[in-house]
Amino acid sequence: MKMKRVFSSLMALGLATTLVACGGDTDSAKKSKDDSKTKDSATEDKKDDSQDADNADDKTADGKEGEQNAADQKELEDFDAQTSDDTIVLGIGEFSGDFLEGWQNNTSDVQVRRLLGIEGNNGYRTVVQDETGAWVNNKAVLEEDPKVTDNEDGSRTYTYKIKKGLKWSDGKEITADDYLYDSLIYSHPSFIPVTGSTRIGSNALKGYEDYHLGKSDTFEGLKKIDDYTFESTIDSSFLPYYEEVSLAALDPLPLHVVSENLILNEEGNKLVAKDGYEPSEEEKQKYKDSLQEQIDNLDKDFEENNEKPADDASEDEKSAYDEAKKEHDDQVKELEDRLNGDVDPTQQLLEQAMLNITNEYRLAPSVVCGPYVFDEYKNNMVKLSLNPNYAGNFKGEKATIPHIIAQYVNQNIAVDLVENGDIDVWEKETDGGKIDQIRSEADAGKIKYNTYERNGYGSINFLTDRGNTKYKEVRQAIAHLIDRNSFVQSYAGGYGVVTNGMYGTSQWMYQDRGADLEGKLTNYQLNIDKANELLDKTPYKFESDGKTAWDKAKAEEAFNSDADNFDYYRYDENGKKLVVNQYGSDESPITTLISNQLPNNAKQAGMEYNVTAGSFATLLQYYYTQEEDPEYTAFNMGQDFGTPFDPWYQYNSKGNDNKTHTNDPKADELTVKLRQTDPKDKEGYLDNWEDFELWYNDYLPEIPLYSNQYHTAYANRVQGFDVSTPTWGFSDQINALSLEK
Repeated sequence: MKMKRVFSSLMALGLATTLVACGGDTDSAKKSKDDSKTKDSATEDKKDDSQDADNADDKTADGKEGEQNAADQKELEDFDAQTSDDTIVLGIGEFSGDFLEGWQNNTSDVQVRRLLGIEGNNGYRTVVQDETGAWVNNKAVLEEDPKVTDNEDGSRTYTYKIKKGLKWSDGKEITADDYLYDSLIYSHPSFIPVTGSTRIGSNALKGYEDYHLGKSDTFEGLKKIDDYTFESTIDSSFLPYYEEVSLAALDPLPLHVVSENLILNEEGNKLVAKDGYEPSEEEKQKYKDSLQEQIDNLDKDFEENNEKPADDASEDEKSAYDEAKKEHDDQVKELEDRLNGDVDPTQQLLEQAMLNITNEYRLAPSVVCGPYVFDEYKNNMVKLSLNPNYAGNFKGEKATIPHIIAQYVNQNIAVDLVENGDIDVWEKETDGGKIDQIRSEADAGKIKYNTYERNGYGSINFLTDRGNTKYKEVRQAIAHLIDRNSFVQSYAGGYGVVTNGMYGTSQWMYQDRGADLEGKLTNYQLNIDKANELLDKTPYKFESDGKTAWDKAKAEEAFNSDADNFDYYRYDENGKKLVVNQYGSDESPITTLISNQLPNNAKQAGMEYNVTAGSFATLLQYYYTQEEDPEYTAFNMGQDFGTPFDPWYQYNSKGNDNKTHTNDPKADELTVKLRQTDPKDKEGYLDNWEDFELWYNDYLPEIPLYSNQYHTAYANRVQGFDVSTPTWGFSDQINALSLEK
């Protein structure tokens, strides 16, 4: 029976809606404070693979290097430069056009959001990060430091008082309602099914579960004191939490832009219709049409992803189907009851506001609170202008460059464009050859650059609960069938290191404990004998008859005599061959490097390892919507760690970002222990971090391939770009930048 287990029907509906609405074909580059304590990582995954995908190095595998170089040269000559005395131009990868977090998007969109203040350190969030990654109170918006109160039930309340006179870019004053509205709308039970967003809201706050599941129409963890004072209360189940201040932080959302008649109740914990509001007949019909569309999508999704079991199916299969159908039927009934009943004005306004956010605000955020305002997005360019009402960042800095253009450029010519003065900034270059070019041009005085060690890595990610990669020994064997040092040299040009855990060398934890930790970790190196030892511990230890013991000497002889036609593989007792299929981006040089190594090395260990290349969008589809018996169970990805660093989301069996399907009691224990370390216990946190890294290194849900250095090239006329760290890039430093005339 074919049943998909990644998304519930409700979540799958959200994904389907997203694809229809925007043709989204990329993943989130940076996780929001709620659904992503997380890494996109796929958010982050997409960025790093998009960097790879834009790189043409692997075109040489097809013998097209000359053609590519000629095309790049012509593009360089024909480039339409946008620079001027009052405009700084940021070279960037392709946009998806999602300028609000929670949909499928990439880091090009994230850059724009951060410049608009929708997310990041230049907006009006109550707590932000400085260039070192430390959480600091946002003095640009707070009248005073928040007051913290411990409650009898173990929860903790943060009371924020914002400054009077803060304004949205359209001049309207920002109040407590805007901050509370953000959490109320994104945490609402209707938000995901109506909008297709993956954003789950403020899940660490008290009362979230009851509010998010529709058991209560009020959000207990939120409270309005007056127009400038409000509270957020962290639920006791989340405490202690090492980076606790991030959980209570709130962002503002312009309520007046997405809904004229939806307001907060007096207590600030519920969304209600304005007194006297009655929807028009046209508004009622739109609301009912929306409900019917949700029902139709739920039905379609269920039929596509849940095949009815045959009469002779197992009881487990029948039970799983019945459970999924009951969940589906309950969801449909709730929608049908609303469809056939009287239109509730508040619910109608809520869903209309959600649709306005989805169909209008996320595509063209007209009112913001950051240093720049949104002018337009077309022709792969986003144009921004100074926000006259911006109060500055937490340092007291305020942007002065009148205009910004974020312009898509071909990565192969990006450094040349900086040198020619056609663009001003190109961030996060990872290709070794391009980095050499940046450094050489800087030495010649033609451009400037800065660099930092990446807070993340490129990796091979596994599905750990299905296919042959469900065996830990298979994953470990694969790690012994590649030369990871060659990735650092061949791709990163030596500007990087091999890592053995879920860490980047720039992380403060690694800075403090890395030297001690490394000696405790297994350093997976190319070792076919070790790979064979590990595979002998799996069911795959026989020849094709399922009885005769597999013999590595025979494998060596067969490989040496005719490697191309090698056919001496491992089988289990039922005659099933040991096969692992990997999917990678067809434009990524990493895919080429893997395919040049792994398949041949794997043969010598009796494993058939196949690497298929295709679009990154297809890769994400395989990775996220995994079937019970998927064709691919390994994927080359890239990821940068979000903040706070909380691997509970990725490796706890209950984590909502657990794309590897890790289900290990030890991981459950360690990820909870790590996140619930007392914020005052730094050494205890480091001890727990080491324990987690040791687990990761053994369980190996992913194989880290390389952690490289990011290099940013920028024009000589750009002044003030002297700070660049994993948490602080161009969009953060913009308030300190100027253009030399």
